[in-house]
Amino acid sequence: MSRAKSLLLFLVFSLSVFCGQAKSFQSNESGTTPTYLEPERFRVTVDDEKSEAYALRHKIQSMAEDLVMTLEDPDPQNGTLADGLVVTTFVDINNLYRTSSFGRYVAGQLMNELQRYSYQVIEMRKNLSVVVQEKRGEFGLSRNPEEIPSSHEAGAMLTGTYLVGEREIIVNASIIDNRRGELLSSATVIFPRNSLGNLMLQDTAAAKKQSAGVIYMKKLEM
Repeated sequence: MSRAKSLLLFLVFSLSVFCGQAKSFQSNESGTTPTYLEPERFRVTVDDEKSEAYALRHKIQSMAEDLVMTLEDPDPQNGTLADGLVVTTFVDINNLYRTSSFGRYVAGQLMNELQRYSYQVIEMRKNLSVVVQEKRGEFGLSRNPEEIPSSHEAGAMLTGTYLVGEREIIVNASIIDNRRGELLSSATVIFPRNSLGNLMLQDTAAAKKQSAGVIYMKKLEM
């Protein structure tokens, strides 16, 4: 009798384990991700879609779309931008040597957006070699002219200006032919002056003017 009872308990335990595994397998098959694979910092909430950062990126995406739509031939392989595109920092419309984190971010995000359209976007800041420093990291980008290539071959340049108003920031973006200086595409987006925008404008500074010679970062003749 005791042996039969032990066998019954073993069967009940085995059945419960099997059911649990089956339920877990069914959950994974239905596309549900286990909780341990969704850390809190990676979860998207409704509030994230209403954040200032989300709104900023959304407007830059709209700007990229406008730039693509106004190209004469938007084909990435054989169209207007088939010979490559370099992107430069957006600058203050009243001082073309003055910029900020806002101008740098807009340019950087536009690089990402246009690459998603399959355009050949050239990263001018790529270092000639990777700088490795213990306890600091590995660095592959630089703005030091001695650490990056002296020229880049590209058929067009994406650049832009911004005007800071009391409540808005007006941004104009232009894609220009490197050989003829012809305007190939343009777009205008108005950003709100919110806390994020003000923070990104706080470090506004003018570029240092070179005393000897001009360093060209692109080839004008293809």
